[in-house]
Amino acid sequence: MPQHLYAETLLTPGLGVPMAWRYENDARYLIELLDKDSPVCGALSQAIDRYGDTFFELAPNKETLIEWANSQNTLVDTADVRELRLGGAHVFQQAIELFQGLQMMVEKQDDPVKWSAIHHNIGDVMGFIGQRSGSVHFLEQAAMSYEQALEARTFNETPFEWANTQYNLGMVMQTLGQIEDDARMLKQAAETYKQASTALKREEHPNTWAAALCSVGNVLCMLGTHRKGARTLEQSVVVMRNAMVERTPDKSAYGWAITQNNLAAALQALGTHEEDISSLEESIPIYDATLKALPKEEVPMMWAMVSANRAAAMHALAAESDYVDMALTAASEFDKIAELFAGEELTHYRQLAEERRDKSKELVKLLEV
Repeated sequence: MPQHLYAETLLTPGLGVPMAWRYENDARYLIELLDKDSPVCGALSQAIDRYGDTFFELAPNKETLIEWANSQNTLVDTADVRELRLGGAHVFQQAIELFQGLQMMVEKQDDPVKWSAIHHNIGDVMGFIGQRSGSVHFLEQAAMSYEQALEARTFNETPFEWANTQYNLGMVMQTLGQIEDDARMLKQAAETYKQASTALKREEHPNTWAAALCSVGNVLCMLGTHRKGARTLEQSVVVMRNAMVERTPDKSAYGWAITQNNLAAALQALGTHEEDISSLEESIPIYDATLKALPKEEVPMMWAMVSANRAAAMHALAAESDYVDMALTAASEFDKIAELFAGEELTHYRQLAEERRDKSKELVKLLEV
């Protein structure tokens, strides 16, 4: 994976909201740049791990870190979450200030490699905050930092570093496009991911190459759903299948699970758009295989999201094929998912699952007439 702190998005048509979590986001490279004696160094490592365990939806735009921290209610652990959020928010702010201080000490013409790395790292922290909080301000600041890094990182001279920054810039654009429902920004994200993938030689950087392809497929699926475009959805399916060449269970277990889910989601979107029973039928066993490989106890949110997608695909297939038993199964599955979101902090997701359950029950009544 490229070095960044962002969560890789999991498409979730089953719950109707884009949710994400951390997947192999390795912060060690960032920690190693700080003074080991600095109190921020250890605190930042803990804060990244803490916020890495969050799942979230890309909602509302919080302009300050403290406002963001006070608004968060989706930490997985049960500790004194408010104090942890506030503490983490302050640490991220301190990290930004430290990197900005380093930036003032390095001239581009004297050390372009270090200068570009500092700007890239500022973009990472800004973008991490922006992706978690839905803050357009932090995301835009991250984009500016990456663009500055690209002034010294070129395709010809430093292709991998250039691709790394391009990839992270694509992450920021994708998040902005999702938050603002901006198809133009999503198109830019897709193009940026494609540019990054061209600089990554599959034989040298197979996992990073596959991650870039998977991100292209994600954005194409979003665009196809947004524009109701069958051709774009078909392209998403093709790109996801190409990514699966390198994203295998033995090479990257969770990366494989994410890509499997997103391939099935693209097939599901295509099948729903085109009223294509075969695409819907193909999506369900892919979801099944993904769920079998996911340890529910270790990744309960990932498991719940894939389960919701599978139930949504069953509902769509039942609607197209008049298959009553499948509609009943979809209703039952959504009911189980609602139970998983029984906690007070997960009320919103429980309500979404219950709404989908009720729609499946209504479909059962229609099909039984």
